[in-house]
Amino acid sequence: MKKILQGILFAALPIVGKAQLTEYEVRQMTQNATEEQLVTECSRMLQENYFFFAEIVTDRLLQINPNSANYHYRKGYIVLDSRADFVKALPYLMFATSSVNKNYDMYSSKEKSAPTDVYYHLGRAYHLDEQIDKAKGFYQKFIDESNSKSELVTKAKLRLIQCDVAKAAIANPKPAEVENIGNKINTVYPEYSPVISLDGTSLYFTSRRQWEDQSTDDYKDSQLNQYPEDIYVSYRDDENQWSEPSRLNFCDGKLNEASVTVSSDERKVYTYEDRTGNGDLYFSDFARNEFQTLSMLDYKNLNTKYWETHCTVTPDGQQMYFVSDRPGGYGKRDIYRSVKLPNGTWSEPINLGPNVNSVEDEESPFIAVDNKTLYFSSNGATSIGEFDIFVSIRDDKDVWSNPINLGYPINSTGDDVFYTTTADGFTGYLTSFRKKGYGEKDIYQVKNDYLGLKSAAVLKGHIFTSDKSPLPESVFAIIKCLNCDDTRDVKLFPRLRDGSFLSNLTPCRDYEISYYVDSLSKDVFTETFSTKCEPGYEEVYKEVMLDVDRNRIVPLIVYTLTGTVADTKTTTLLPNSKVEIIDNTSGKIVETLITDSKGAFNSSILKGTCYGDVLNYTVKVTKEDYLTQNFALDTKLKETANIQLTYLLEKPEVGVDLAVVLKLNPIYFDLDKSDIRPDAKVELDKIVEIMNDNPLIKIELGSHTDCRSSKEYNLKLSDRRAISSAEYIKSRISSPERIYGKGYGESKLVNDCGCEGKKKSNCSEEEHQANRRTEFKIVQ
Repeated sequence: MKKILQGILFAALPIVGKAQLTEYEVRQMTQNATEEQLVTECSRMLQENYFFFAEIVTDRLLQINPNSANYHYRKGYIVLDSRADFVKALPYLMFATSSVNKNYDMYSSKEKSAPTDVYYHLGRAYHLDEQIDKAKGFYQKFIDESNSKSELVTKAKLRLIQCDVAKAAIANPKPAEVENIGNKINTVYPEYSPVISLDGTSLYFTSRRQWEDQSTDDYKDSQLNQYPEDIYVSYRDDENQWSEPSRLNFCDGKLNEASVTVSSDERKVYTYEDRTGNGDLYFSDFARNEFQTLSMLDYKNLNTKYWETHCTVTPDGQQMYFVSDRPGGYGKRDIYRSVKLPNGTWSEPINLGPNVNSVEDEESPFIAVDNKTLYFSSNGATSIGEFDIFVSIRDDKDVWSNPINLGYPINSTGDDVFYTTTADGFTGYLTSFRKKGYGEKDIYQVKNDYLGLKSAAVLKGHIFTSDKSPLPESVFAIIKCLNCDDTRDVKLFPRLRDGSFLSNLTPCRDYEISYYVDSLSKDVFTETFSTKCEPGYEEVYKEVMLDVDRNRIVPLIVYTLTGTVADTKTTTLLPNSKVEIIDNTSGKIVETLITDSKGAFNSSILKGTCYGDVLNYTVKVTKEDYLTQNFALDTKLKETANIQLTYLLEKPEVGVDLAVVLKLNPIYFDLDKSDIRPDAKVELDKIVEIMNDNPLIKIELGSHTDCRSSKEYNLKLSDRRAISSAEYIKSRISSPERIYGKGYGESKLVNDCGCEGKKKSNCSEEEHQANRRTEFKIVQ
């Protein structure tokens, strides 16, 4: 890949094969070669960007002549240009200014002076060290004394402008904290291109560290002597500590793989590779519990014969921003955007225009969750030095605002690139070389209070498993905006390591989300929600659970069951009431409770229950001086988390009709018969139960008819039915004499539905049914 920022972005240089020179051979050569040979070889190496070998040779030349301004210049230039180590480069470059020759001869061993270029590089070193006035002085000195045709003159003039920007920025720092994230992530090797997950718990990054088994030692590049690039991931724990980084499984020790961006579900990693020789964008999907082999992105006109270095994808996967140096742009490298079309294909890339892209380089775009806020790096005239991070916001007319420099100390006077943030925008991560770092490039965390999103909504959710087992890869959700311009379904996959999922939302809109175990799911849980219309940042939280046993996804609701016991007439709360909860399936008592001083109780039977479960219990309530009563508890659990019950007890007073107390269904008999039907047995069994629970009460079972048929017939029929019903109960209770049956015929109508003699009733069937009743009145 072409060199960018002297290796700060990706694999800048090809791996040297074994047929080429080795470090050992170069070191041997330096011990035997003459000074003239060494100067020639060093110059050739520098012109071909073999900085590592050139530095070995330069170190030998400094041993031969430690007072040579030429050799000090070479050392300072190599250190600064290959590693951006301005601290180490400064003394060499300062020494080199002691003797400067405008007619510098690079290949002559007699040349003891430095070229006028030394002023530019010394100015750059001071610029990086934030000694701005000294930097300006040497930039100007270089412009004044160098050949006007030098390509560095244009750069020096640009850097003079950047120095003025830097002075103003340093004098007016922003309220931000920039902190090295420590040696768990950063090493003596370069670490860069951080990609933080939107919830801040995952950090993907690129590192050129040595492999544990040293298998990559033979594949160092001979220009910078760096190990191949690999992608690592680290996770933040509950104590805010990063885990030991692990290398992604698709990394090949012989090749360079550099992190670019990661999908919000972390099931797709985008990378940069230069295996084609041009530099292209690739991806790897997570499947079968690992990342798969890298494949080149085939979006329309994304990868070309030109240089595509970086990309970012919106959380909903509908837009991609990428960098390319293809012709037709506004500068060297520009930022482009492609949009996923309704048919699933990608649009033709469109340049973001001159508001974002300058005549210089733009790099490392990152789009925030609002799909409008774009962070990127640029090394143009509004930078305080080299690459700085900027922000631009797209308005409703698709016009990008003029970029704003994030300011000092987020931006240093060196290269600051690869800025990505958490969902709210208040925490970011970037790559930079700063004093007291661990290696050539380190990753830094940025905390600020002024970059938060001004108008954005985010859906954050989790899908847990009921047995804490790993979440299947097949689980997904579909979210749809019900009143947006775009009402297409968006499929969301949870992050497999913890079941979290995330999506950007539009403020002041209504949404529907459905959860699927797999694409064949029929038992689908769907819920709706709305985002706020007020300005500001909003997070909508959703938690659901995969019920592994039932293979369904349900809301993650912790259900509770509370209740009270009271007098049915006075509603007086009844303390010290006994509440027994009986499982109807097993017939066993699963919980026994006593009401407190306020007549209340709390049950634990709902522990472990899930949305959609149907309760199948009987609640038996006993209180001294009251009828012991049974109540059905057959509620289906839905969105209400707290099930509140009220049980009203009846005192066993004479005249109380147990049919009313128990809310019995009518007891039916076949036409002109008194045999007990199966449906009647269900109701009579309830009387059996209450009489067994209350062994001191005596019942009169009264059977009534409507007015149709003769009085004599109705009386006899009702009497037979009353006696038949009473006999059914007698055979099932203790002390059978406590119940007797009596038929009343039509003598006690409850409404004006008489029809004797010539009188005809106009009553409805429902009114006649009211008279055809069975009463179970307490008589003692």
